[in-house]
Amino acid sequence: MKRSTFITAAALCAAGVWAAGPAAAQDNYPTRAIRMVVPYAAGGGVDAIARQVGRKLSDALGQPVTVDNRPGAGAIIGLDAVAKAPGDGYTILFTAGSSININPHVYKKLPYDPSKDLQPVAQAGNTPLLLLVNANNPAKTLAEFTAAAKAKPGSATFGSYGNATTGHLLGTAFAKEAKIDLMHVPFKGAAPALTDLMGGQITAVIADLGSAAGLIKGGKVRALAQTGTKRTAALPDVPTFTESGLPDLAGMGGWLGIFAPAKAPKPIVDKLGATLNKVLQTPELKASMAELGYEATGLSGAKFDELVRADTARWGKVVKDMGGITLD
Repeated sequence: MKRSTFITAAALCAAGVWAAGPAAAQDNYPTRAIRMVVPYAAGGGVDAIARQVGRKLSDALGQPVTVDNRPGAGAIIGLDAVAKAPGDGYTILFTAGSSININPHVYKKLPYDPSKDLQPVAQAGNTPLLLLVNANNPAKTLAEFTAAAKAKPGSATFGSYGNATTGHLLGTAFAKEAKIDLMHVPFKGAAPALTDLMGGQITAVIADLGSAAGLIKGGKVRALAQTGTKRTAALPDVPTFTESGLPDLAGMGGWLGIFAPAKAPKPIVDKLGATLNKVLQTPELKASMAELGYEATGLSGAKFDELVRADTARWGKVVKDMGGITLD
């Protein structure tokens, strides 16, 4: 009887220790370095912000945060690495929203399902997308641009980062809402598109603020409208699409976010989100992100999850309205 009691008590103790193990690990998180996967090449704008956020996050958590660049295949390689990583909170993703909310609508097959294999942690920042024209273009407003396009149907073109990118989809949605013909010209990035815009080869470009800020300040290109519900502090004189009579385009901006594998425990995800909220509100980080065209946000928890779902549905509708876009 005593032996039986001893075995039962020992078993219960063992079970208690086993159950407390994961909880203790979560309470002590992190106890080692965190890998932040960036699905883009080193040296770009997203990479620069990820490294700044990583340094601040490292200071706040007391553990190294190392950036692991996994570029290629429209960010699919990097997202797949995180989706299949252990759900222990030591591998996280820093990515542009388009990889989450557009890719599922345009790629024939993804090796993961972002809605099931990844979970939102926090939004790092957002940036408006801009409709840009050459500084010598006579159109000073979106209404004047639209009128000129209607006067010569089929003559206006717009460039973007490439097929099925946010710029492509926003430009197509704009043409539909404004009831104009606007032919898309895909480029491999914003820089070559803006170069051709300045050279007069194309009529307009849809690009993010970070890519075009220097050219706008230098008087090389002119922004006619910006996404967002209000004018960004960096472009106080540029009206929003809503102000220009196209409210359905307001939410079609760009953002950066942090995600974790779906298996990561909620306490760890909540701790990461709360910590990121704090570091993203530091004056130094807000200023450095603003220089790259982003407004630091720090949206986390249910609110960020709601934003991700709403954006995924919004971009999906745009792709559907276009008759569908398929990328291999």
